[in-house]
Amino acid sequence: MQTYANQQLYTIAGANYRLLNIYCDKLESEGYWDRPGEILGRSIYEMLDIYLQSVLVSCAVKAKRYGREERTFIAAAVKENFLGVTPEGSEIPGASYEAERILNSPPILIQLCGLRDREKESGLTGLFFDAVINIMLAMAFLNGNNGGSVVTYINEYRDRIEAFLYIKSSTEAIIDDKYIFRKISVGDLEQSAKQLEDAGEDFERYKRTFLFYTGHGDRKTVQVTAAPKMEEPAEEAKKPEPEPVPEPKAPEEPEKDRLASLLDELNGLIGLAGVKEEINSLINLIKVRKLRERYALPDMEMSYHMVFSGSPGTGKTTVARLVAAIYKELGILSRGTLLETDRAGLVAGYVGQTAIKVTEVVAKALGGVLFIDEAYSLSNSGAGNDFGPEALDTLVKLMEDHRNDLVVIVAGYTAEMRQFLKANTGLVSRFNKFIEFPDYSDDELLDIFDSFARKSGFKTEEAAREKLNGILKGMDDNARREFGNARGVRNLFEKIVVNQANRVVRYEKPTLEQLSTICECDVTA
Repeated sequence: MQTYANQQLYTIAGANYRLLNIYCDKLESEGYWDRPGEILGRSIYEMLDIYLQSVLVSCAVKAKRYGREERTFIAAAVKENFLGVTPEGSEIPGASYEAERILNSPPILIQLCGLRDREKESGLTGLFFDAVINIMLAMAFLNGNNGGSVVTYINEYRDRIEAFLYIKSSTEAIIDDKYIFRKISVGDLEQSAKQLEDAGEDFERYKRTFLFYTGHGDRKTVQVTAAPKMEEPAEEAKKPEPEPVPEPKAPEEPEKDRLASLLDELNGLIGLAGVKEEINSLINLIKVRKLRERYALPDMEMSYHMVFSGSPGTGKTTVARLVAAIYKELGILSRGTLLETDRAGLVAGYVGQTAIKVTEVVAKALGGVLFIDEAYSLSNSGAGNDFGPEALDTLVKLMEDHRNDLVVIVAGYTAEMRQFLKANTGLVSRFNKFIEFPDYSDDELLDIFDSFARKSGFKTEEAAREKLNGILKGMDDNARREFGNARGVRNLFEKIVVNQANRVVRYEKPTLEQLSTICECDVTA
């Protein structure tokens, strides 16, 4: 994993902050801030500072890493310290409360990036989102920390604003789970340069700013050397401090409480009754097995690998992520992480490369769950020179070699997955847990929509819910298959949010009620 000195982290954060200012320059110069600026009575740069500080405060507090270093970083991360964060003290409840209040509102800057992307076929949303993540990780990596406790918050943050992220193919890698996991696990905060190149928008200027940031100055200029000051105080400038008094630390969550919290999250998922029952039964079996070990009772060998079968959008990845965390709490895995991959991540195009590729992926997944989506594609290409079987052979061997700290979950359509298990004699014995993920009912899809709305600070009028219910119930079998369950609901929600924004932006001075309400006219199929 890449490690950074604190000064490097401040430099990287400053460079990403400069990128955010460049993106705001674009939005302002092209008129996207005109109406929001009138309504909010703030400049776009003030709104950027407020939002970025809110993200960092919330991240540090929830990760229970809100010490002097983090507070110093948060205060220096922006030009204007609107939340009044200072290095002194152990907590500032006022800033934490204000940060949560701001984050519970729709992310106006990200929404405007999405609006620009739709109108200009650009990829600004992903670039903005990526720069924010880089700054969060720079704070998390202070003093050589690996940022482990921040991983959960980054996923929560992504989930919170996911409905507002406008995803284009050119920036898809910036948004998805694989990209975020790679960035966290490898610590590669300079990956953004490549993503900027892929996006193809003013790349040379952005690349020079990001990779060769050294200067300081006013945020309104756009030369390469114009970047916000973000430096640590020189050692010689620091006054000697008295012997530090340890700050009171929040007590660590007891193991049973953490496990209970994960189980509550699992059991709180919408629908999936059969899936929950299967997972809970497996957990109970593991618990009893552990108890038997204490008393030296004989016990049979147990495989923790699983097959998740069902249509897209039925929650397989979400459940896999929870299983990884639960297995860590039960002592099955050392890290409890999830690494998601597919055929493209495992199979190479030339002889001898596939085994190397699979080995590298497994090495990254050790200590957690390796989740292989559409795993059946490893065995059914039909091409004579296909290296899918080589990937399976290598995977089976590595599963055995690392059986004490690796769990593999394969996923795909039900019929295809049953055929997949027959492709390699080693698969059947290792995957003896087959969990079916059913399609969501109309009522469950409506509940999922309500969940998206709540997380994004919206309330839905009853007439709008009835219209939405009619759309869901009116789909035939073909339309339902193409809809994609929860993914389809997310896409529909994003479309409705855009409709709502296009309606509200026409108001002279929209109220909080108008900004947070989804009306019947916003709902379109």
